[in-house]
Amino acid sequence: MVLTPNNELFPDAELRRYARHLALPEVGLEGQVRLKAARVLVIGMGGLGCPAAQYLAAAGIGQLTLADDDRVELTNLQRQPLYGEGDLGLPKAEVASTRLRALNSAIRIEALVERITASNVMELVQQHDLVLDGTDSLIARYLLADGCHLAGVPLVHGALRRFDGQVALFPPQGPCYRCLFPRPPPPEAIDDCATAGVLGAVPGLLGSLQALEALKWLLGIGPRKGRLLLLDGLAGTIQPMALAQRHSCPLCGESPTISAPGGEQAACGPKGLAPEELQAVLDGPKPPLLVDLRESWERELALIPGEGLHLPFSQFEERKGELPRQRELLLYCHLGIRSAVALNLLQQEDYQTRHLVGGINAWLRETGQQERLY
Repeated sequence: MVLTPNNELFPDAELRRYARHLALPEVGLEGQVRLKAARVLVIGMGGLGCPAAQYLAAAGIGQLTLADDDRVELTNLQRQPLYGEGDLGLPKAEVASTRLRALNSAIRIEALVERITASNVMELVQQHDLVLDGTDSLIARYLLADGCHLAGVPLVHGALRRFDGQVALFPPQGPCYRCLFPRPPPPEAIDDCATAGVLGAVPGLLGSLQALEALKWLLGIGPRKGRLLLLDGLAGTIQPMALAQRHSCPLCGESPTISAPGGEQAACGPKGLAPEELQAVLDGPKPPLLVDLRESWERELALIPGEGLHLPFSQFEERKGELPRQRELLLYCHLGIRSAVALNLLQQEDYQTRHLVGGINAWLRETGQQERLY
């Protein structure tokens, strides 16, 4: 053992484990002690959170908190190699925490099987030194942006689509996520992985970049200003861009108006029906017509029982005229993203319609059919 700069004992096993860090003048023993004292919150244990959490655990972050309310699905395994076939249906946060404890038993790992909400985001953020955003939820992204800035905690953001993606560092003083994205994009601009697809190595690279940005911040090395890294996976390029603080930003601008997470709510998409409300609506006197927007292969995996019709989202534009106007429609898909897009389009044409929030994925969880998740 050796004494750290704080006169604390550093075990020999950890000296050997982190030997390559200690050899770096920018890290050394003092830097490794910083990492051991750090507390990092990882939101979303999917394609981004998996590689990011693995590298943070391997680097010796003293406390990792993994938050995700989702469960492992077969389609996850193409880009989330932290999980295996034997984990299907199990909570991602719990499986990931077990794997990471096996990787590094010297650190503390907490699994939270819950989603980020306006009521819990401040408490979670305030307990950590840095937050890593690996979620695919726009609502969660804005909540994290608000919570991190209000709590004075740096945020490392990541997002991806197909072969491309981005990683951004938002320092406590700004610029913030709302400077980069003042308003959420329209629903038609949003694709989920099931619709747009993603090459599995892309989130692996982006999650690793997020871990790198987090480690540099905690070590006090590298740029300390807000910046954006844009990945073009097909071209094999990463373009750095400086981020500017918007004077009119309601969160970090000159005259901020947001004092709580979710202020000036930047909700993603129109309102819908919660999964726990579905059965009561279907059992009611005037049940809606279920409209399944998934592709044919998805319907073979699971269906919501009830009167309905199948209109694949890939054919939605040319076939939406087949939908009845005299009856309320309830749209659903896998994750609720395609249905939100379709809802937005139908509402512009005065259809009576809602959509199932979270899609059939959320409904299967709500009804205890996790083993059928895909």
